[in-house]
Amino acid sequence: MIECKLFKDKKIDDSVMFRDSYDSLGTRTLPGRDRSSPSSSICPASRAGRPESASGQVSGHESLPVLFSDVPLFDGDDDDGGERTFQCTLAIIKPEVTRLMHKVECVMAQNGFIVIMKEVLRLSRDQAAEFYAEHALATYFTRLVDHMSGDPIVVYVLSKRNCVEEWQRLIGPADVPRAKRLFPVSLRAIYGVEKGPDPVANAFHGSDSPAAAEREIKYFFPNMKLDPTTDVEDDLVEYIKDAMMPTISKGLSEMFNIQPNDPLRWFGNWLLTRN
Repeated sequence: MIECKLFKDKKIDDSVMFRDSYDSLGTRTLPGRDRSSPSSSICPASRAGRPESASGQVSGHESLPVLFSDVPLFDGDDDDGGERTFQCTLAIIKPEVTRLMHKVECVMAQNGFIVIMKEVLRLSRDQAAEFYAEHALATYFTRLVDHMSGDPIVVYVLSKRNCVEEWQRLIGPADVPRAKRLFPVSLRAIYGVEKGPDPVANAFHGSDSPAAAEREIKYFFPNMKLDPTTDVEDDLVEYIKDAMMPTISKGLSEMFNIQPNDPLRWFGNWLLTRN
């Protein structure tokens, strides 16, 4: 098994999201399922009475008792060898939502999903039929194959704690009318256009189990290493510690010294001044 909240509505200018047409997506077919590529993620005053230096820094300030880079990043990120439950799952944005992929990626980020791999591509009918082979006896199979091969799709490998279950929860039931009725803030309820119970134009696909996730990821990204002995979280944690935490730690230390009235705004502005 690969071990590797609900949608918070945030107003985003739809006119910007719809600028891309299908012709501008840089799509390509899936040539023998023999390539994988790195992902690209999109998302995309001092306190009164305290002496200040000319630069605005508080003088005679306290020092932080610990480096933020030493703070555990995840529950159980310590030396006791605790069990980790990070997983990967395969997610697909179907043709009816492809042009909104940047908006969807913002939703992914808001809900804690990390994009490990991403590919915009166009399936052939044979490839779509092969991927959905388990639905071959369903009455909607031909329509599903036509739909998934008619226009570009966006395929992702996502990572998060309990990722398979969490992505399924975020997108909601495959039956769009049921999703709209019972889970109105799920992604399928918001973006799905299917009128009946068939899982055709329901906007998203998600692996329904860790085993299915492994199989489906291998279908689209056959060169991606999915060795069960490899702890994906180790790589993720090391990347965050090495590439992100030194800068974040420095910024949080400066913010602790200054203690601005609006810490989040101050920290955001501070990050924008860094390369």
